[in-house]
Amino acid sequence: MIKRYELLSCRHAKLMVLLILLFGICAVCLGQDPLEARVEKLVRGLGDEDPDISYASADGLADIGEPAVDPLIKALKDDDPQVRSLAARVLGEIKTQKAADPLLEVLDDPFPEVRMNASYSLGLIGDTEAVEPLIGLLEDEDEEVVRYTVIALGRLGDPRAVEPLSEVLDSESLDVRREAMHSLGEIGDLGAVDPLLDLLADEKLGTSAAYILSRFESEQVFGKLTVLLDSRDPTTRTNAVTALGNGRDPEAVPFLVEMLDDRSPGVRREAAYYLGHFEPEEAAPAEQPLIDALGDSEPEVREAAARSLGKIGSKEAVPSLEELLQDKNQNLHVAAVAALGDIGDPEAVDSLIALLGDEAWLVRSGIVQSLVEIGDPQAVDPLISLLGDEHYRVRRSAAEGLGKFGDRRAVGPLLKALETERERDVRIEEVRALGELGGPEAIEGLSRISTDMEEYRNVRTVAEEALGKLKGEEGAVNTSSPS
Repeated sequence: MIKRYELLSCRHAKLMVLLILLFGICAVCLGQDPLEARVEKLVRGLGDEDPDISYASADGLADIGEPAVDPLIKALKDDDPQVRSLAARVLGEIKTQKAADPLLEVLDDPFPEVRMNASYSLGLIGDTEAVEPLIGLLEDEDEEVVRYTVIALGRLGDPRAVEPLSEVLDSESLDVRREAMHSLGEIGDLGAVDPLLDLLADEKLGTSAAYILSRFESEQVFGKLTVLLDSRDPTTRTNAVTALGNGRDPEAVPFLVEMLDDRSPGVRREAAYYLGHFEPEEAAPAEQPLIDALGDSEPEVREAAARSLGKIGSKEAVPSLEELLQDKNQNLHVAAVAALGDIGDPEAVDSLIALLGDEAWLVRSGIVQSLVEIGDPQAVDPLISLLGDEHYRVRRSAAEGLGKFGDRRAVGPLLKALETERERDVRIEEVRALGELGGPEAIEGLSRISTDMEEYRNVRTVAEEALGKLKGEEGAVNTSSPS
């Protein structure tokens, strides 16, 4: 079976084989037009038993493009099914309308690979004349032929395919059902809505169906989704929330707020999560319900609520989020820290600094990022102390943060840290920070690092770039100074 990813694999090996093919043109061919001779040689190569040669030949013909079309169309009738299959695929890659009718003629080829590639290529070419023949191919006995035909019909985007594709949603093959669902979404016809709504109860496809439904900008779809919020099935309710939240229609906010009280933790979590996807003014009615959700019995709901409160910038939530910092659940720590950083309220700085001794490096690293986002200068000294943290990711975050703060008090500690730091990634951020901070002491240290041949090459490169930037800024200042 010849698939696209196979045609594009092992590019270097194929290139070498292709070069051998092109330079191996026999003496008999020397009287031909050079391009014609190359095409002829490559078409013959499609049938080679060595996959490297056949795939390289296909790539070469696709690169040649239009001049290869007629020989490839002729190759659709070759005795070798591999030649026919690859020829069908390459014609699709070239996307020539001229190949549409010849490809339609081989949809009944006895070999599945030929039918598969012919149907897929008709989708690439975009000929709507192929819709009805392709619909007929949905009943093919070969699963891969059906799957590629489904993909082709999605590309063509013709509403005539909606009902047949909806029937394919009952296929025994999960892959075929998944492709049928996506193709219905690509077509975008409202006739696909009810079959997609039915999939919201599907454990395996429901979430994907929800995302597809969220792209239908229709009051009819919106209304049907809100009705499904009353379904007895928690999977259906969860996916209906996902569809409404991902659609980001402000009218969905009251419905999502209501679902914060759903009996299913999964539904409450999704509702809390998606309320953070709206603009702050749109999500205003959800602010207090989300604060209340910080007291939910399920940690995953509290975590989603915390993150959403951060995204909508709720200053009212700061005290409750600070309380959440004391929770024993590490995920809640990280969520609360991130939310406080997103909100950017200086009142939270003391609480965040107090938590820098947390035993989880992920929490400490998150606190650094939040302190930087808040931007309060009192965080500089705590960040300097973290240059000696036991975990390299915390040290790296601290160095990066000090560069963003722009406080030159950090230059000396950064240079001191570089004396003992072994991790390359941390050293890179420390050097970058020196470049951001600047000043004579930083320039001297960067000059030393940039010429130290025992230093990591990446670190030297960053030091050189930082020096160049600093010297350029100095030159600009000197040039603009009055004489």
